[in-house]
Amino acid sequence: MIRYRHMNDADLSAALEALVEGQISGVASVSQNGETVTFRGPSEIERQIKMIEAEIQRLDDIAAGVTRRKSWVTYASGGKGWV
Repeated sequence: MIRYRHMNDADLSAALEALVEGQISGVASVSQNGETVTFRGPSEIERQIKMIEAEIQRLDDIAAGVTRRKSWVTYASGGKGWV
């Protein structure tokens, strides 16, 4: 598994591009920065793409000064949950 939190924007974009190209061409393995990752199927590639997109969004939010926090709420109906 590739660790995305240690990558900068350029590395994340390159990894995303490689995964998307691999997904489109049907290739099950992708090489990035000398590391080759073999995926078991299309769903695993899609999951990795979503992880990279989420990390890029997180970095963009940090750069823009946006914070996303979850809040614990109690509803009038008696339910509780994270928002």
